[in-house]
Amino acid sequence: MKVFRSILITALMITSFYSCNNDDDYYSLDDMWITIGNIEGDNNGFIVVSDNGERLYPSANMVPWYPLENGDRLWVNYTILGDGEEGSDIDHYVRINFFEDILTKDIFLLTPEDADSIGHDPVWVSDPEDDIWIANNYLNVFFVYEGDPWIVHYINVVSDTENPTTPDGTPVLELRHNKNGDPNNETRLTGFVSINLKSLQVEGKDSVKFILRAIGDDGNYSLDKEFTYVYGSDTIPAETVSLRTIPANTSIK
Repeated sequence: MKVFRSILITALMITSFYSCNNDDDYYSLDDMWITIGNIEGDNNGFIVVSDNGERLYPSANMVPWYPLENGDRLWVNYTILGDGEEGSDIDHYVRINFFEDILTKDIFLLTPEDADSIGHDPVWVSDPEDDIWIANNYLNVFFVYEGDPWIVHYINVVSDTENPTTPDGTPVLELRHNKNGDPNNETRLTGFVSINLKSLQVEGKDSVKFILRAIGDDGNYSLDKEFTYVYGSDTIPAETVSLRTIPANTSIK
């Protein structure tokens, strides 16, 4: 099992206190957890469904102004207030401390006409074992790129329509980066993206293997690794990690 890689921590000031304990469990209001989840509902009423399958009901929301739409994928910083009742579809009642949007995309079908616009610039994954994982039908990737944090860069995972598989039929995906004319090649920055893998599903099967590649600064593959996508699987740990860091993708689209 993989835990999220630490980078930049977002400081939170919690100024109100709530409590919701049951007879069997106690959760400290000082504890904060971070998970990735999708929104069911909107600002009028929502539940967070985490990638490990837990359903989190917001008894308190410290950021009620944060715009939410059904299906949004977010980093969620929360404090557990209590457990759901037996037989309920709620696992925990929580206080929402903070949200951060996750850049979420489908696999891009690359044609020769798109090759230049999609980019050929270097991109790296520091530790594929820890920085890439699959959960809830998403491929999640921490990546490293060179550039100015104030210039918008573009990141995609593509399937080349002319060479979509290896000779043995294994789908090949490539992490592609477009610097958008940014001349900075000295500063290394970190980004994060979730890619919806459902288009790889094959009827009658419950899993598929694929290869993920990325090009480094020498023109060779900085990443060339096989993964197994088990449809709908949850591969992140049930216990999320306190005070983990959330990357801000302000310069990545």
